Amino acid sequence: MVLFLIAVIVALLGIIVYLNIEFYKEKKRFRAKIEAMQHVIREITNKQLGQQGKLRLSDELNQSLRSSQHALSQDIFGLNYALFDMLKNNRGEE
Repeated sequence: MVLFLIAVIVALLGIIVYLNIEFYKEKKRFRAKIEAMQHVIREITNKQLGQQGKLRLSDELNQSLRSSQHALSQDIFGLNYALFDMLKNNRGEE
């Protein structure tokens, strides 16, 4: 009977050691997965920051183009008005 109890105790100790080793292996695999995900998150964040910079430059360029287009439209309108005024004056002289 004592031998049977010793065998059960040894078996249970073996199971505890095995489960402990498996726990540490799983913990190591989990850390590796977390590090890989953190690396991916860092890459995505860096790409996002770069794209935000490009987007900001694009918005600034669009604003600049709108301002330039507005000024150019006003200049063209003024030139057309001056041209019609000159044509009117030339017809009046003839």
